[in-house]
Formats: sequence, structure tokens, C-alpha cells
Amino acid sequence: MSAPVPAKPPPPLSGGSGTPTPLSRRPPATDAALICLVLAAATVAGFSESGYRLQLTTDIAMFVVLAYSWNLISGFTGYVSLGHVSFFGLGGYATALLIVHWHWNWLAASLAAGVLAALVAVPLGMVMLRLRGIYFALGMLGLVQIMSIASSSWEFVGASTGLALPAVLAQKQVYGVMVALAVVAFLLNLVTARSRFGLRAMAIRDDENAARAMGVRTTRTKVTAFVLSAILPAVAGGLVVWNRSFVDPEAAFDPTIDLQAILFVLAGGIGTIWGPMIGAVALSLVGEQLWARYGDLHLGLFGGLIVVIVLFLPGGIASLLERVRLLRRPIVMAPKELPAAQPTLAPPELVPGEPILDCRDVSVSFGGVRAIDGIDLRVAPGETVFIIGANGAGKTTLLNSISGFVKPSSGEVSFKGLRVGGRSIAGRARDGIGRTFQVPCLFDSLTVWENVLVPSLSGQNRRQASEHAARVIRICGLDELWLEPVSSLAAGHRRQVELARALGLGPDVILLDEAMAGMNHEEVERVRCTIRNMQSLGVSAVAGVEHVIHAIVDLADRIVVLDRGRKIADGPAAEVLRDPVVIDSYLGEEVAF
Repeated sequence: MSAPVPAKPPPPLSGGSGTPTPLSRRPPATDAALICLVLAAATVAGFSESGYRLQLTTDIAMFVVLAYSWNLISGFTGYVSLGHVSFFGLGGYATALLIVHWHWNWLAASLAAGVLAALVAVPLGMVMLRLRGIYFALGMLGLVQIMSIASSSWEFVGASTGLALPAVLAQKQVYGVMVALAVVAFLLNLVTARSRFGLRAMAIRDDENAARAMGVRTTRTKVTAFVLSAILPAVAGGLVVWNRSFVDPEAAFDPTIDLQAILFVLAGGIGTIWGPMIGAVALSLVGEQLWARYGDLHLGLFGGLIVVIVLFLPGGIASLLERVRLLRRPIVMAPKELPAAQPTLAPPELVPGEPILDCRDVSVSFGGVRAIDGIDLRVAPGETVFIIGANGAGKTTLLNSISGFVKPSSGEVSFKGLRVGGRSIAGRARDGIGRTFQVPCLFDSLTVWENVLVPSLSGQNRRQASEHAARVIRICGLDELWLEPVSSLAAGHRRQVELARALGLGPDVILLDEAMAGMNHEEVERVRCTIRNMQSLGVSAVAGVEHVIHAIVDLADRIVVLDRGRKIADGPAAEVLRDPVVIDSYLGEEVAF
């Protein structure tokens, strides 16, 4: 591997705004002040002597809780649930049973229902979250039907006739606890949006496979979000049952409750901090007025309003406020300015003469097709190896077998002297195998800073991760773009961000999959400079797939050539690129260098 070049690096990537417009770096005190205003308004409403008004505000607070609970799993992780009312009904029945059969206090029973929901959600989430997209949504919807049928058939819980509770007038007490629960739900979303846990959840939402490759333990993150989102509706369900003194399957597992909560979140702004509250409060009040004024027409009018909001404000009402720079999403762990450059890192100390990466007789088959067939690849510490070959030669498949995305049909992969066959994708990344993708797989809803921070947080504390992310951003020449959303960047910049993100992991070996494809000369030179300076970021070796041959000639210590899944050449660049077999199978003509 070439030694680091201390010379002045190329100029930063062009095309940035110069003065970035971040999403938001407002302090938490701003959100605290706003929630205090909301709480003050709720307190005033609690002094109302009107039973109707008190019940209306209680229902609004309940929908705020349900909206925020749904936002935790569907807004942050992207797993759209159509069956969160199952936890609402579970909490209602658990509370009713504790009160009726064991004479618990109503508040203690409601909180115990939340604990029960959490215990149920752990194994349930481990199973259900293996599903994705419409399958997860339908699985949760099926869960609601199963629980409804079970409660209708079980005499202990009242079967289809339901279960009556002691008739106690506790409207104001329930209202107070429901408002407090709504505040807890808001704070839980606020903390999530500003935390490393929330950052990982948003990375999963944008691209789960890329999150795994950046060391995110996706199952743990998803199940945690699922459990947190299950507790809130269960407690709310218990409060509602105590307030109404009755529970039956039809009311406990009413799918329209889920539908309303989802509509409130979509209308307010999914994945935002304030959107669920804005949607739940505003649309609940509007819906009530439509019902009072137009009677049977109110459902049609309300549905039309939702359609208009979704069509003209796809990001919800919160997106309208963001356009005037209000309530923008806070950038996770963003400092006031990019930290100064830190000392360079030393590559890890490894056993002399031992390869850091060793693939022995690796084969991968898809059905009856062998994508790679008996490949041997060894990369020594300090070495830069590039793999070339025609499209379909098996280059990316080889990288996938090393990083864990593909399981070899035969052969074995060793990293730092240990076999990695039993390690997960995230486990291999955290061990020190970083990678980029053939088509950039970035976290598009996040900024450049957050994209690099996600892997930097793997195994490092907050301060260390921030310093490392800043070091990578500066070395990659992205310091003028660090607060820009990656969705707004040009294709060349996006590839550079993906390279920076892979380096943010602090890998011992980095796998580059066509890192220079589609770039102009300036961008290619930036990537080449970064590859030369890999050791300053602690990277011991580079293994890359590349088609831009002229860009790797002076970088590669060795070039490996694949053809139809087999290795046909392996050696110094000058020797390999003049090999008649390589010229005939891939290059077509001799490369001048």
C-alpha cells in the first residue's frame, strides 16, 4: 500500500452552497419551552366543568399518545404498522382484569399493562420485524384480528359481551394522567430524534442493508423501537377502559383507532418531533367541528381534508412550518462548528507476513449459476489491491461474500487470522471491514455529518465519534458540505460521502466497489488522494473493484483480474495490464501508462 502523501490535498469538492443551510441546530430548551406552552393549555382545559369538553380533550390527549407511539416505530425506523391497536386492546384488557379480579388501583393497573405490553413486544418484535414493507403491515393487522377473536372466545375476559368495571367518576384524574402520558410520549420522540439510537433508527429507515454495513445492529435497534412504541398505547388503553368502565373486543381492537392515529401522523408530519402532536390536536378539533356542523357528511369532508393535505403537503403540516424555518429536524449531535483536524491514526499492529484478508477457494452459486468459482484472494497489511474484469465477472459478488451480504457456497473468508463465516454483516463491519457500494446507498434523509457519524458511533463514545467524523470529513474534502442533506448532493459528491461514511467506521480493511465511477477529473483526484491517505485514518489495506483503469495504475500494489467467476491474473499492475489473456478477455487493447 502506498505511503500517506503529506502534500497539500486537492481543493474541496465544488458545488456546495458555501454557506450550508442546516436542518436545525436549535437547543433542546426551545422544544422544552414549546411543550410547556402546550402543557399550560392542557392544564387550562382540565379546569373545565363541561363533561363533554373534558372528554374531548382526554380523547385528543389519547390520540397524541397513539400518534407518537406509531411515529416511534413507523416514523423513525420505516416499519409501517397497521396493528398497533393490538397493544391498546392488550393494555385495556390487562388493566380491566387486574382491577376486576385482583382489585388493583387503576393507575397501577394501567402502568402494569404497559410493562406487560413491553414483555409481549420483545419476542413479538423478534419475529414480526423479520418481515418488511407490506408483509410487516399485514402481519400486524393479522395480529389485531387474532387478539380480537381470542378475546371474543375467552370467558375469563368476558368473551364477546365484554367486561364491566366498577363505575367510578374519575374523568379529571384520567385526563391528568393521559396528558402526562402524552408529554412522556413527546419527550420520548424528542430524545429519540436527538440520540444515537434515533440516528441508527433513521439510518435503518433509509437503507437497512447500508446500516448493517456501517455496523448498526439493526435487529436490536428495531426491537427497541418496537417495544417503546408498544408501552404507550397499552397504558393509554388501560386509562380509557377505566374512564369508560367497560371493555369489549369491538372497542378494544377497533381498527379505526389505528387508522386515525396513522392519518394524524401523516397529516402532521411522519418522522418529525412536532408533527404527530400538530396532526392529532388540529385534526381532532377539526373533525369534531365537522361532526357538530355537518352531521352525516363529516366523514366525507374529513376524508377530503386528509387527501388535500397528503397531496399538497406530502411532508405534513410540519413541512409547511419547516419552509419558514420553524420546527426543523435537529441534526443529531451536530457541534456549532466542525471540530479542528485531529492527529492522524496509526494502522493496527498485525502479525508480520500474515494476510489481513484471506479468501480461500471461495465459490458463490445462485441457483445453477456460479457467480464466482474457487477464488483465492489475499491482501497483506499495507497493500492496495484492485479487482478488475468485465461486467458479470463476479467482482461485486466477491466483495459481498467478504462483507457478509452473500454466503459462499464453499470456501472460507478469514479476517485478521480469524474465520468470519459465522459473523453477521454488522459484526464484520464492527470487526473492521468497511465497504462502499456499486450504486451509492446513502441515508438520504440525513446530512453529510450524520451519514459519517452513524458508523463513527460504532464502538466509540460521543466525543471520540464526533472527532473521528470531523477528521474523515476534512480529509475527504467535505468540510464545506458537512451540514448539507445528502439528498441534495450531485452524484460525484454522493460517492465521496459514501467513501467518507465507510472510513467513518474506522476499518482495518476497506472494500471499494467502483468508488470512482461516474466522476469528473477533479472528483477522481479527490478519491485518489483519499486512497493514498488511508493510513492516516488507521486503514491497513484496501481492496477495490474498479473500471477506471487509468486511475488505479499508480495506486495498486497488485491487480487481480476476474473473468466469468474465475481468477485469470494476479500481480503488479504493469505485468497484469500487459498480459495477453487480460487484454483479450477484458481490456481489448493494451493500456498506456
